[in-house]
Amino acid sequence: MKQNIRTKWFALTLTAALALTTLTACGNGAGTAALPETPGTSAPLLEESGGTVGTVLLSVNPEIEMDYDDEGNVVALTGRNQEAQTLLASYTGYQGRPCTQVVGELVDEINTLGYFDATVGGHEKNIILKLERGSAYPSDQFLNELAEAVRLVVEADQIGSQAVTLDQDDYDDAYGDKGYINASAAQSILSTQLGRDDLQFVEKEYDLDDGEYEVEFVLDGVEYEYEVNAYTGKVTEMDAEFQDYDDTDYGPGGDGITDYGITDYDDTDYGPNADGITDYDDTDYGPNADGITDYDDTDYGPNADGITDYGNTNYGSSNYGDTNYDDGGSDYDWEADHGDSGYDD
Repeated sequence: MKQNIRTKWFALTLTAALALTTLTACGNGAGTAALPETPGTSAPLLEESGGTVGTVLLSVNPEIEMDYDDEGNVVALTGRNQEAQTLLASYTGYQGRPCTQVVGELVDEINTLGYFDATVGGHEKNIILKLERGSAYPSDQFLNELAEAVRLVVEADQIGSQAVTLDQDDYDDAYGDKGYINASAAQSILSTQLGRDDLQFVEKEYDLDDGEYEVEFVLDGVEYEYEVNAYTGKVTEMDAEFQDYDDTDYGPGGDGITDYGITDYDDTDYGPNADGITDYDDTDYGPNADGITDYDDTDYGPNADGITDYGNTNYGSSNYGDTNYDDGGSDYDWEADHGDSGYDD
């Protein structure tokens, strides 16, 4: 009896195993095929690909996420904005190819579409290569190899941009779960874009509720404020206060140099000659203007012969001595009849 039960149990087990084998074979045969990839969206990961071990965000103006496997080959591309989706609509054949090749081709496509033509503050946009938090490294030099691939395209296409790599250490401690980079990374991005390492950053606490860093700094005496997207690392806006505290040159030259040393305080010669020499000895304002004032010439008369005739005033010929006081001509003694007043007569 027990032997019959064991026989039946074995038969049932064998039947179930055969049924399971049949179902599995059907699934691998004409069963589920790989879904076609929609441009600009992530394709389902195939078992043969080994799966995704990490993602790199390529950010210029188009924002493209590149999933890769443990060999560093591309598994899928995802367009995060409309610009990226438009680009990926015509870019195919990238699955299974090395990320270094694909990223170079993507940068070349971005340049062809003119996204580097628009600048921020006169500087071409950075090319951000940001490793997604928690991603594995196919090799120790993975990000550096991507940056080198970008550099070669930039050089060939004569693009004035630089590649900036962001890894796990560049995530913000408080907002890293949102994919936000830290303030130090934002400052590094600005320094690279401006091509200067002497930016004087204004240290402050950042409120990342809007996902933007408002980074303030002083460069060459001018105060600037740039906005850096905390997720993509893109420099999105510039607000320069343009207050040059060292430039007090308000003249038409506007060269930033006030020529305090050029005013000749010793030049008080405002005359027509304006030769810079005031002739303090020349006080000859007369018509001759020969530079010599003739202090002895006070002859303002019509002759103007330079001789004032002080001794020729003819004060002696005024006939004051010929008043005829003693001469009967004055008639004081005879004709005035003083003697004939009648007092004694």
